[in-house]
Amino acid sequence: MDLAAAVAELKRSTDTFGPFIRAQAERISDRIALRFEDDTVTYGAYDRAVNRMAARLGREGVARGTPVAILAPNSPLFLVALGAVAKLGAIGALINTHVTGAGLTHVLGASGAAIGVSDAAALPALDLVAGRHPVRFLADAPPGTALPRDVRPLEGWRDGPAAPEPDIPDVRGGDVFLYIYTSGTTGYPKPAIVRHLRFTMGGITLAGLLGVEAGETIYAPLPLYHGESLFVGFAPAFRAGGAFASRRRFSASAFLDDVWRHQAVAFVYVGELCRYLLRLPPTPRDRDHRLRVAAGAGLRPDIWTAFQERFGIARIIEMYGA
Repeated sequence: MDLAAAVAELKRSTDTFGPFIRAQAERISDRIALRFEDDTVTYGAYDRAVNRMAARLGREGVARGTPVAILAPNSPLFLVALGAVAKLGAIGALINTHVTGAGLTHVLGASGAAIGVSDAAALPALDLVAGRHPVRFLADAPPGTALPRDVRPLEGWRDGPAAPEPDIPDVRGGDVFLYIYTSGTTGYPKPAIVRHLRFTMGGITLAGLLGVEAGETIYAPLPLYHGESLFVGFAPAFRAGGAFASRRRFSASAFLDDVWRHQAVAFVYVGELCRYLLRLPPTPRDRDHRLRVAAGAGLRPDIWTAFQERFGIARIIEMYGA
C-alpha cells in the first residue's frame, strides 16, 4: 500500500478518541490516566466524567459537528471536555486562556461555537466581554460564585450521578476534531483545523517513538490549548495505557518535584522551558528522577548538551510541527 492509499484508509478509520476512551476504561478501569498536581483520575473515572459532560453538552444541543469552546487551564476539566467533544463527534475550539478583551471576543466568534466550557479562573475575562460574543458558557465554579452574563454553572461533571454511554456517531479519522489557534503574531489568532487522524496517529506513533509503556507517565506542563502537550503528551500516554501528568501552569522551580512525584519517564518541552531549567542553581537532585526521554521543539544547540548532561536525560527527540 502506498502512502496516499494508507492515508486514505486512515481517514476512513473509526479508531478515534471517543470510542477509545470507552475501550481503555473497559480494559484498565482502575489504572491512573491523569495526574494533575495532587489530583489523580483513573481511566474508569475519566470515562464516567466524560459521559456526564457529554450528557450535559447534549442537553445544550451539542451534536456531531457542533463547535464547543473550551476555555480552561491544564486540568481534568479541560481533558474531560475534550473527551466529551470526541464522544459526541463535536469540534473542540481550544481557547488560549491569556487572550482577553477584543482578542477573546474575536476568537470566540471565529470558533463558530454557541456553547462553551470554562472554569472559575476564566470568569473575569468572560465578564469583560459579556454580550460581545455568541458563546454561552458552562462554568465549573464554586457554589455561590457570581457569574457573568450568559454564563451558567457546570455542576456534577466529576462526581455526579452516572450518565449513560453516549450514542457515539460514526466519526472517522478524516473528520474535524479540534480548532487550535495560531499565536496571532500578525493579527488576531486564527483557528487551524485538526482532524481525528492526527490525534489518533500522534498517539500511536509517539507512544512507540517515546518508548512509553503501560503504567508509565509522561509529564507535559505546557498549555494544552497550544497542542504540543496534547499531541506529544496526552495522546501517546492515553494510547499506551499510561498516565498524563501536568499542572495548571509551568513552574521551573517545581519541575523536579513534579517529575519525582509523578515518577515520569518522559517529558514534553519547548526550548525556552529547558533554558529556564538550566538557569536554576544546580542541586544534587538534578539527576534524581526516572526521566529517560524528552520530546519537543526549539531546543537550541547552545544549551542542548548542557541540558542533557546536567539532568542526565539519555534521549532527546527534537520535532518539527509538534
